[in-house]
Amino acid sequence: MSNPEVEELKSKGNAAFQAGKNEEAVNWFTTAIKIDPTNHILYSNRSAAYCGLERYQAALDDANKTIEIKPDWAKGYARKGAALHFKKDFKGAIEAYKKGLELDPNNDACKKGLAELQPRGGGFGGGFGGAGAGGENPFGKIFGPDALVKIKLNPKLAPYLDEPDYVNMIKMIQANPQSLNMFLQDKRIMQTFATLCGLNAGDFEEEAETPKPRPPSPKKEAPKPQPAKNLTPEEQAKK
Repeated sequence: MSNPEVEELKSKGNAAFQAGKNEEAVNWFTTAIKIDPTNHILYSNRSAAYCGLERYQAALDDANKTIEIKPDWAKGYARKGAALHFKKDFKGAIEAYKKGLELDPNNDACKKGLAELQPRGGGFGGGFGGAGAGGENPFGKIFGPDALVKIKLNPKLAPYLDEPDYVNMIKMIQANPQSLNMFLQDKRIMQTFATLCGLNAGDFEEEAETPKPRPPSPKKEAPKPQPAKNLTPEEQAKK
């Protein structure tokens, strides 16, 4: 049965992450984990928040803990793939993404991550902040020609399109993917990047699993009345 206090802390962490307040999100999830240290969703959510802070080893540790607790959950491998992806361990990231897709062939984060790392038939890209073959940043595809359309269709990101500096940054990244690193300190760009990578806060909305109902307890039979006892004249007198 879910703990109401843990659910409240998780919701606060989700809201903080969604607002780009990654440090605050980590703090909320950490507090919740202290109460419920076997909740795989909390570790998964904190892993994404750590990625937002560029604390990739911590993100990887939480992803591994998620998998340890629930090894059949594809999202744990998506988190691991993302952390390894950022750490430039591309071979490990591909393995993690593939394992996630074995568990859930429709996992969007694993599919996107794998596509970014295998744009040329299995060759590794240059990773976050580095160039791959030909000087191409493998994350450049995330901000492809349809990026503005995806942003417009996302209710969390769409309001940013009313801010000219944000739109200019997106266009600059589209024109030169290597410039992405320059803009990641902007929380709006970091949130956009995480969303387009499949690390969006919508992944956080999963509820704790509903426990299986217990089988009904067998009904206790009412005690059968004892047959009336014939009383002796002395016993009758006592009554």
